[in-house]
Amino acid sequence: KNFVKQFSLFEILLTIVILGIHIQASLADAYTFPNYWFKRDDAYYYFKVAQNITEGYGSTFDGINLTNGYHPLWMLICIPIFALARFDVILPLRVLLVVIALMQATTAVLLYRLIKKHLSHAVAVLAATFWSFNFYIHQTVYQMGLETPIAALAIVYLIYKLSQFEETWRTEKVNLKQIAWLGFLSAIVMFSRLDLIFLAVIIGVWILFRGTPIRYLLPLDILIIFISMTSSVILRVGFSAYNTTYASSAVEATVIAVIVKTLSLYFFGAYQHPRANSILKNVINIFYATIISSAITAGIYLLLLQIGVGENFPRSAFALDFGISLLLFTALRLTFHLFTNPGIRQAETPLVQFKSNIKTWFNEGLAFYGVLGGLLIIYILFNHLAFGTSSPVSGQIKRWWGTLPNSAYDRPTSDWLSYFLIDSKGGGAWEPFTDVFWYMSNFIYLIVPSKDARNEHFYTALFLVLFIFLVLLLLKKTWSLRVITRLGFIPLIAGSGIQLLSYTATAYGGAKEWYWVSQMILLTLGFSLLTHLILKPLQKIKVASRLLEVAVLIIAVYYAYNFNRVVSIVMVRDYFPPDRAYMEVVAYIEENTPPGSVIGMTGGGNVGYLLKDRIIVNMDGLINSYEYFQALKDGEAPIYLHEHGVTILFANPRLLLIPPYYGQFAPYLVRYSSYGGKDLLYLLEEPKY
Repeated sequence: KNFVKQFSLFEILLTIVILGIHIQASLADAYTFPNYWFKRDDAYYYFKVAQNITEGYGSTFDGINLTNGYHPLWMLICIPIFALARFDVILPLRVLLVVIALMQATTAVLLYRLIKKHLSHAVAVLAATFWSFNFYIHQTVYQMGLETPIAALAIVYLIYKLSQFEETWRTEKVNLKQIAWLGFLSAIVMFSRLDLIFLAVIIGVWILFRGTPIRYLLPLDILIIFISMTSSVILRVGFSAYNTTYASSAVEATVIAVIVKTLSLYFFGAYQHPRANSILKNVINIFYATIISSAITAGIYLLLLQIGVGENFPRSAFALDFGISLLLFTALRLTFHLFTNPGIRQAETPLVQFKSNIKTWFNEGLAFYGVLGGLLIIYILFNHLAFGTSSPVSGQIKRWWGTLPNSAYDRPTSDWLSYFLIDSKGGGAWEPFTDVFWYMSNFIYLIVPSKDARNEHFYTALFLVLFIFLVLLLLKKTWSLRVITRLGFIPLIAGSGIQLLSYTATAYGGAKEWYWVSQMILLTLGFSLLTHLILKPLQKIKVASRLLEVAVLIIAVYYAYNFNRVVSIVMVRDYFPPDRAYMEVVAYIEENTPPGSVIGMTGGGNVGYLLKDRIIVNMDGLINSYEYFQALKDGEAPIYLHEHGVTILFANPRLLLIPPYYGQFAPYLVRYSSYGGKDLLYLLEEPKY
C-alpha cells in the first residue's frame, strides 16, 4: 500500500499503458521478433555471447574466439535472460521485450518527476508522453535490443539524484559517502555505454566545484578546447587529410591543451565570478590566459615532435586554435555574466581560493574519482588479462576503418554538418529534435529561396530558436539559472558534446544513431524548458491553465493510442505459421551447409543466434577476438579463420576485395552457391595462386 502511494495517478497509468502495450507485443508470433522488432544485427551479438556464457563457452560469439566487443552492463543484464535460449531462442526475446519496457516506464516516470518538480505538471506530462511514445526514440532506444535502455535509465537516474543533491548540499553538510555514491552512479552510467565516460568525468567536476563559478565554466571550457583544437586542424588540412593523417595528433594536442589552458584560465582569474571584475578586465584576463596557454601547448607539442613522441601536426593550426578558443572563452563568460547577480563585486583571488579549498577538493575528488577510476581500472585490467586488449575490440576496429581510404564500411565525418552529427536524412546525434529545424528551414525557403537552401536555412532556424530561447531565459535569469542547475544542463551539454566529438574528431568509421542517448535526454529536457517558458503566461490564468491540462492529457491519450495501434499492426498473433523459418537466410544456410559447419560471415549476428547446429564466425571483427583483428590488419585473416575451424564463408566476394579486407580472401575462395547478394564459398586451406 505504501509503495503504491509513492506514485501519482499519471505515473501509474503511464506505466500500465507502457507495460500493457509491450506485454501484448511479447506474445506475438515468433517470426515477428527478428523481422519486425529486434531487427538490428548488432543486438544479436549480445544475445549469442550471453547465451554462450550461460552454456559454458565463455565470452564468445562463436564458441571459439574470446571477445569483448560489447558494453558490459547490458551484457550482465542479458546473461540470465538468454540462459533461456537453450529451450527456445525466441523465448528470451519475449522476456527481454518486457524487461526493456520496465526500463522505459521507469525512465519516463523519472523524467516526469524531474520536470514536474522544476517546471510544471503540464510540461512533465508532455515530456513523459513524448519520451514513451515517440516512434524515433522508441525505435532507436527501446526496440533494437541494444544497450540503450539501460544507458537512458542510468543517465536519467543520475540526473535525478544530482537534482536531489543540489537541494541538500546548500543546507546540509556533505559527507564523502554521498560523493562516493554519486561516483558509483556515474560508473554505472559509464558501464552502460563506455563512451559515456566523458559525462561521468564531467559529473565529478560539477559536484566537486559546487558553490563556485568553476562548476559552470570548466565543463564547457573543456568542450570548447576540444572543438577549437580539432576544428582548427580540419580548417587547415581539410576533412580527408585530417581523417587519414592528422586525427590522432589533433587529439593528442587537445589533451595537452585541456590541461594547460584550464590551469592558465584558472590562475589568470577566468574562473572567478564574472561580476567580480569589469567586463574589460575579464576580457583582458581571458586574452592573456589564452595566448600564453596556446603558446605553451604549441611548445610542448613541438617538443614532443622533436623527441619523436608526437605525430605530424600543422603548426598554423595553433594560431587558428588561439583565435577560436579566445572567441568562445569570451562568449561563454559574457553569457554567464548576463545570468549572474549584479550585486557580486568581490571574489577570492585564484591562489587564495586554491589554498582554502584544496583539501576539500582533494578528499572529495578522491572519493568520487576513486570509485569511478577504480572500477574503470578493474574493467581495463580484466579485459587485458581475459582478452589481450584493454578496451572493446569493436571500437578499435571502427577507428581503424575510419583511417582507411574507400572502406567497405561506414566512413568518418566528411563535412561540418556531420562533424556536429547533424543529418538531414535522419540518424544524427540530435534526432528527432532537429526535425523541428528542418521543417522551419523548408518554411524559410518558401520566403527566401537560395541555392544551398537546406543547410543555410537550417542554421537560420537553429540560431533563431536559440536566440528566442536565450531571450526567454534572460527574462527570468535567476529562476532560469536555478533550473539549469537543478536539471544538470551544464554537465549534460559538456558530456554529450565531448562524447560526440570523440567520434567525429577521431576518424571513427561507423557511428550509429543509438549512440546518442545523452543527447536525446538533453534535448528532451531542453525542449521541456523552452515549452515551459512559452506556456508560463497561460499557466498564470486559471481557466487557461485548466484548459492546458486537459489539452495535454488529450495529447497523451492520442500519442498512446497511435503508438499502440502501430505496435498492434506490426506484432501480430496467429498470423505467421509456427513452423515458418525465423529468417529466410537462416533456412537457406541450413539447406546448403552440413550440420556442424563453422561458417565465416560478415556481420552475422542474427544468423549466428538463430542458426541450428552450425557456428557463425564474425569476419568483420566486431564480435571476434583481438587476435583476429591483428590477423585482419596483417592480411592473414583467411589463415587465422581456417586454423580456427572455418571451412565455409557466406559473404559478398566483391566486398572482400576492398578495405578493410584488401582482397586477402580471394586466393582462398571457391563459390558453390548464391543468395541475396552473398555467396556460399569454400575456404581453402592453401591459396589457389
